[in-house]
Amino acid sequence: MLIAFVSCNDKPSNSMLFAYPVVATQENWLHDCLVESVKTVHGLVDAGKRLPAWPNILPQEHREKLANRTGLRDRLRAYARAVKSLSGVERDAVLSALGSQNRIADLLSRQCDCPRLAELPEPIREPAKALFTYGFELLTPLQLRQQQYDAVCHGIPCRVCPFCGCENLDAPGAPQEDLDHYLPRSLYPFAAANLRNLAPMGGRCNAAYKKTQDPLRRDTGERRLALDPYGQSVISVSLDNSVVDEVTAGPAIANWVIDLQPGGEAVDTWDAVFHVKERWKRDVLDEATFHQWLGDFRNYCISAALQIAGDADVVAAVQRYEEYLRGCGFRDRAFLKAAVFRFLVRRCAQGCERLLPILRDLARTPVQAVAVPIEG
Repeated sequence: MLIAFVSCNDKPSNSMLFAYPVVATQENWLHDCLVESVKTVHGLVDAGKRLPAWPNILPQEHREKLANRTGLRDRLRAYARAVKSLSGVERDAVLSALGSQNRIADLLSRQCDCPRLAELPEPIREPAKALFTYGFELLTPLQLRQQQYDAVCHGIPCRVCPFCGCENLDAPGAPQEDLDHYLPRSLYPFAAANLRNLAPMGGRCNAAYKKTQDPLRRDTGERRLALDPYGQSVISVSLDNSVVDEVTAGPAIANWVIDLQPGGEAVDTWDAVFHVKERWKRDVLDEATFHQWLGDFRNYCISAALQIAGDADVVAAVQRYEEYLRGCGFRDRAFLKAAVFRFLVRRCAQGCERLLPILRDLARTPVQAVAVPIEG
């Protein structure tokens, strides 16, 4: 989920369907402790001084909490030995990478760049990766990972994955959700324990789609904009360019066309990494689901006792149902369902001869335990 690429046309990163609350990243003291300890190591090596006895190399306010973490001690010492083997220029480059790999928002909005692990001096690669990976593993026993997840769940509009809008997230206290390194730790190890780089997401989004993809670069290595899980603006879905088959028999919708608004390179990256359009079209906007959603509209009309006398009443009923769905937010994929009925409102208002009779019959038909006919 890295020489400056600043452009007057670059805009701040958006989030996905909705943003995680940035307050969920505020208990970032372990990451800050690691960064300060690494800086201390570099300063001591540059000055030709020996490392102090453990845990005095740590910032004073964290020594007592981490004094018994001998794994951290051993990895810091291994990192220090690697730093000693570097030239002054190499040490400066590593220290610069430590800072730039953690400018998460600026990296995603392409306001800065940073080197990846393979671009760092060879002796430092494994020690750096081991140290910050161990820091990530400490987030669980120190309760920082759970604190972050609790804050996320209390700050989002619905407990669903914002990368796809479809996978449910378990309640706090359940087995921990996947915590993705948005910038992969295999490429950007200095950000491995940074809560700003850690995003809870659905298992399929993480394991089947994101994997270790780099949101900062295409497969060719070219830099790209990427969405920020803790960003500000949000993305909406439009199906208004979809096509109704008004000629041949079969499903009423000939082709669902999914547009993400606002568009742009960052949104394209999101789609390329998580395949959201492909997944929605295949798994949600299929014919069977469209049948079910039309049946839900029928039930809504009956429960609301809507009186349907003509085409204007049909359009009004569809619009009213769309407004209801919009109010449901992200529960049970309502954001996609609302987009479907916004499209139907638009096409019916234009007098679509294929859809109007279908929706008129649904609005007038009593509830029956049969499939909804949408054949022409």
